[in-house]
Amino acid sequence: MTTGKRYALKDLVKQCDPSAPTPDDVKAWEQMPDVGLEQTVMEDQIDIRDAVLRFRERLTDGFGLTRLILFGSRARGDYHAESDADVAVILSGKPGDFVETKLAMADHAFDVLLETGVRIQAFPIWESQWQHPEQYSHPAILGEIARDGLVIWSASP
Repeated sequence: MTTGKRYALKDLVKQCDPSAPTPDDVKAWEQMPDVGLEQTVMEDQIDIRDAVLRFRERLTDGFGLTRLILFGSRARGDYHAESDADVAVILSGKPGDFVETKLAMADHAFDVLLETGVRIQAFPIWESQWQHPEQYSHPAILGEIARDGLVIWSASP
């Protein structure tokens, strides 16, 4: 293996023409977020996934979970530090009372908040509603979940 000639950065900089235009690719690169911010985002996503899975563990009895889908700003990546984690909770069986189910899930979400610091907003959706969004009272939200959502857990592989 041959070793190439070594250069010092200061010598290379001397050869540069400071009046030369900056290529568009370099401009785009310079406008990208810092690597440190990317790592912070990844850490947040890992924390969110862990919190959602803890939430799932609490919901295993009596809810008939089939899928948990992260949606909203956390799924799109345009969240801020105080953003909650919107989670579509897909349930088997016939549609039940939305408010009653949401309140029951909120109790479990509060426990997860105390454990992890992540505020989960559960949004119950029954399988029949998920499969036929046109029959749902607000089909646009189901479209948003389908478009932007990230499946965090599924009962079927």
